Amino acid sequence: MIRDTPEVKYLVLVDRAVPFLLARVRWPDVAQAVSEASPIWIDDPGLFDLPYEPSAVAVSYDQAATLAAGWGSRLDALVTADAPSYIRRMPANWSDLSPSERHTWGVDFVGRKRGTSPRLFLHELAARTGGRSSAQATRAGAARRARAIVDRVATNGHGSKHGAAATAAERRSYVRVELAGRAHIRSGHTTLSAGLVDLSERGVRCVLPDARAVVATGATLEGPFLLEAEVGAARICLNVGGAVSWNRTNGNGADFGVAFDELAEGERDGLKLLLRRVA
Repeated sequence: MIRDTPEVKYLVLVDRAVPFLLARVRWPDVAQAVSEASPIWIDDPGLFDLPYEPSAVAVSYDQAATLAAGWGSRLDALVTADAPSYIRRMPANWSDLSPSERHTWGVDFVGRKRGTSPRLFLHELAARTGGRSSAQATRAGAARRARAIVDRVATNGHGSKHGAAATAAERRSYVRVELAGRAHIRSGHTTLSAGLVDLSERGVRCVLPDARAVVATGATLEGPFLLEAEVGAARICLNVGGAVSWNRTNGNGADFGVAFDELAEGERDGLKLLLRRVA
């Protein structure tokens, strides 16, 4: 478990669940953001409005650090007075970015109909799926072995076999796709970082190397979920909670499954697109 840094708020904006802007905000002295196309922190007073934007997703320090590192930036860099500034001529509206904002952050693709933008991880993931390194292949093999462990699906509160069968049938109705990588799950003021094994529209399966850190069956996880695939450094951010549906310890650590709460339309679309690309 990694403790959040309380002084600064970290927020992301997403398009079809794909993060495209990461901000750090602390009134009245910190208002900076980076993106994949613009990995240098830029001062923007309009970011002070971001914590009140309904579409903004609050993430933990660990989740923000992972995202920043994937974009070639650093989260632990001190806020400096000589950081470049974005001089805006209108109030910020983060749900409807202006052409100037799109240009500054290099996010012209956001909110527009498209196939897959070269900046988005889905394009990169599709292009590189067939080119795994030997290390990636080894980890993928470990993921396949982890999948062989039989799921212990949680029954209803009375232990009904009918309830267990219904839950199992529901889980099987969603295709699981092997997706080795890392899962960074926020719950309260902590972040759980685990190995990513497989993913479906219903939930995610993870593994912890330390069996002592096993997550109890029935435990709720507030989210968001930042899922990072090894292939193509793909990332998706699901602003949703979940519940641990099962867990199992073995000699290699602890496996556990999480059932997602109801996904928003954009998150569902992004997840479906990812699953189609890697299936």
